[in-house]
Amino acid sequence: MSPTGARPDRPRAAARPAAAPTPAPAPAPAPRLQGRRPAWARTCLILLALGQGLPGAWALLWPRGFYDTYPLPGHPWVAGFPPYNEHLVHDTGAAGVALAVLAAWAARRPHPLLVRAAAVPALTFGVAHLVFHSAHLGHPAGLEEGAQVLSLVAPVVCAAAALLAAHGTPRTAAGAPPEHPQAHPPVKEETQE
Repeated sequence: MSPTGARPDRPRAAARPAAAPTPAPAPAPAPRLQGRRPAWARTCLILLALGQGLPGAWALLWPRGFYDTYPLPGHPWVAGFPPYNEHLVHDTGAAGVALAVLAAWAARRPHPLLVRAAAVPALTFGVAHLVFHSAHLGHPAGLEEGAQVLSLVAPVVCAAAALLAAHGTPRTAAGAPPEHPQAHPPVKEETQE
């Protein structure tokens, strides 16, 4: 045996030429919402962005004014839950703005995964908010009660409708869009002689 480990009585095999690099597969087209789904998703997400963003910005920029007068002067819904806490109102406003940014982004580019990513947190917040206030509405009468109920139910309906608009679009188990069938063409197997 030689120092390289090759047996001297056998001829060396000729080196094979290096295979040409395989071009990268084309990216799979992203699944899109079909039919009226993009319009429904956009409408619901825009309403969510406005409904969370405007009060959120108000609470973020002017927490005391939000606490004392939200939603309108003379109708202080938040002040009915004392005591005032500037930090809590400010941070709640920041969370509302963050949810609004996500909803606006999803409305701008209604890819199914982005729509879901915006709708699920909005639905989670909306349901928790609705459940709390359903048990703590107090005793508003007439229009005041109707306005409070509408302001609690509308975000839940919008988030659920946006989520339904994105439902049934293709996705893999990991949540990524499925690969395009032509993205990875079959590889020819080389026969060895």
